[in-house]
Amino acid sequence: MDFSTIANSGFMYILGALVALFITLLSVAFLTKAWRAGINKGIDRAVMMKVIRSSAVFTIVPSIAILLGLITMAGGLGVPLPWMRLSVIGSVQYELIAADSAARAAGLPELLLRNMTPEVFASIVIVMTVCILAGPLFNIFFLKGYLGKVKNMQQKDNTWGKLVVASLFMGMICTFLGNPIITIRQEPRAGWIAMLVMVVAAAVYAVCDYLVQNKKQKWLDGFMLPISMIAGMVTAGFIG
Repeated sequence: MDFSTIANSGFMYILGALVALFITLLSVAFLTKAWRAGINKGIDRAVMMKVIRSSAVFTIVPSIAILLGLITMAGGLGVPLPWMRLSVIGSVQYELIAADSAARAAGLPELLLRNMTPEVFASIVIVMTVCILAGPLFNIFFLKGYLGKVKNMQQKDNTWGKLVVASLFMGMICTFLGNPIITIRQEPRAGWIAMLVMVVAAAVYAVCDYLVQNKKQKWLDGFMLPISMIAGMVTAGFIG
């Protein structure tokens, strides 16, 4: 049996639907509680409806980036698994990196369903689901103490706090820059395509950020990531 049949099976879609249903019900429950709390505090219903409409617009539209991430991962993992993961805690950037890293660690040259085996698929699922639990577990047991230490450090000398954040950010940038450079040595064509896509996406993001910061185009703030991703995908399509 072709593995794509398993990855896109009815069972997987049922799991995805259950996860999506749970998240939807949870969202409705929080919305209901917030509405009742607003009524109790005497907030006008028209004002609350305006907030709900604006929140819906500025939540759904920027989620185009998540949809693009789902489309990207569907070719390697099918639709249900990315659908489940991108419906809950996490981010599209993390999921793409986690899935690709797990696939390469398992010896796959590319994250494609035709290369997939049940063992590799299970490994990717564990990396994308179990490993992300580290964040919530840390928050449950250690976040209060961690925030206390950070607050004390900021009160004494905020230099170290800024240095740590800047170092983490530069580490992430170096990781993103390093992958295309390494690929250039191993597969020149694929590496240069990846490098060009990264440069174009970064340039488009920088232009959007400039418009937001200097031209007061605040409406672009939630669209910078999807616009830059689309620009990168279009570039890859033209030159790939």
